[in-house]
Amino acid sequence: MRIRITNVLLMPGVTNEAHIPFIPDAEVLVDGSRIAYAGPRCEAPSFEAAEVIDGEGMLAMPGLCNMHTHTPMTLLRSIGSDLTLDRWLNEAIFPVEKHLTDEAVRAGSDLGIMEMLRFGTTSFNDMYMHMDMEAEAVRDSGMRALLGHGVVDFDESCADLAPNIALIEKWNHAADDRIRVSLAPHSEGATTEKLLLKVREAAETYHVPIHIHVSETKLDFDGSLQRRGLTPPQYLEKLGLMEHSMLAAHCVWVTDEDIELLARRGVTVLHNPISNLKLASGIAPVARMLKAGCRITLGTDGVASNNNLNMLEELHLCSVVHNGYNQDPTIMNPNDTVKMATLNGAKIQGRTDCGGIKVGNRADIIALDFDKPHLLPAFDPLAMLCYSAQGSDVCMTMVDGRILYENGEFLTMDKDRIYHDVKKALKHLYS
Repeated sequence: MRIRITNVLLMPGVTNEAHIPFIPDAEVLVDGSRIAYAGPRCEAPSFEAAEVIDGEGMLAMPGLCNMHTHTPMTLLRSIGSDLTLDRWLNEAIFPVEKHLTDEAVRAGSDLGIMEMLRFGTTSFNDMYMHMDMEAEAVRDSGMRALLGHGVVDFDESCADLAPNIALIEKWNHAADDRIRVSLAPHSEGATTEKLLLKVREAAETYHVPIHIHVSETKLDFDGSLQRRGLTPPQYLEKLGLMEHSMLAAHCVWVTDEDIELLARRGVTVLHNPISNLKLASGIAPVARMLKAGCRITLGTDGVASNNNLNMLEELHLCSVVHNGYNQDPTIMNPNDTVKMATLNGAKIQGRTDCGGIKVGNRADIIALDFDKPHLLPAFDPLAMLCYSAQGSDVCMTMVDGRILYENGEFLTMDKDRIYHDVKKALKHLYS
């Protein structure tokens, strides 16, 4: 489909310049799944569009990338709130998860995808169970995702790796390459050395990234030292996993040596500020990571520990919490924070044609309604995006040139059917 977005304030994306350029009175031309033009309206070429969107009062920007979540946990939203982490897991989360079915995971995935689209997320990175169901939800919705079956192993059987391999073989590069697959060992503490060595072999065979929780809590950090005599990053390095593309979620409890290792190995840190604070895991040393040259992205984590999938909230909190914690207002440059939420997420998925609104790129575009009291006056649009914008300001979400959400309507998803399926799943899980 050929779509013209006109009369819009355009943020094409992050560049190497000191400040992100904004283009007023801009036009974006979408031809099929690709961007045909993005720039001043007065310079736009002749273009016969099937649909024209008047962007007056709107900001158009690259879609947000939620780089660490567990989408079907929408079905566990808010349970076990205000418990310590061990009680939260053992008393609230695990007893419900053992009753999950394919149908429940599909319902939770659909609900989570709706929520992400509503809040301007065009791509996400997930680790969970029953992942065929989540892949089908991504395929049918039109969204983009990197998916992994969460692998645990306590007895060296390595049995949980088989579903992850099957997911790769069935779904990697499926749905016109909107779906890609990772290897997803849960963490150092929930796997054996035998399993992680098999993961390394599979990464070599299938050329897919490794998505793993790393040093999320002090318990993770101390436990690894007791078990291995090494921190989690040091242990993963010893086993050779860092020789492959690695996505390390959390990295809250890391030493200076760990940070240097993560930077040197090109590991991408998946930062989840709200979840880390809600579960009282701590505050990741992002200032030190940035100084060391680490690549950082943003994620929400699962909604049971957040409690939503609103990436603009993560952008806001990341923009302020590290400045306050370090008592330095210059640490989180808004350019860097926006880069974490957009381009960095696209890059680590291997999507070199996403993350920016420029000619030839995939048309993953969102629009925010800036004609709101809390966004006026917009003297500094970037500051408004980082400090004032809300997820509810998103009025359009497009993936691959296809509008999936617009002004309260989900154009590829049956809201009534999904709500019905969610209620049915909840009755099964909590009866």
